[in-house]
Amino acid sequence: MISKEYLDKFKKLYKDKYEITLNDEEATELANHFLNMMEVLIRPKQKRSQNKRNNAEIEERSTYASDRI
Repeated sequence: MISKEYLDKFKKLYKDKYEITLNDEEATELANHFLNMMEVLIRPKQKRSQNKRNNAEIEERSTYASDRI
């Protein structure tokens, strides 16, 4: 659920950009669509960077283990 404060900010940004005034229902729907899209775009990037960190840790452990043999 989007707070009234953020909904009002979204409505203002939308009006400034597109010169269209949204009611609360329209603004809520569009803001939710926007947030869902951003979540989809951001989530895979976080997983990729997490995988890179995991791979680096595995490589580091492997190197450490190889050096000890």
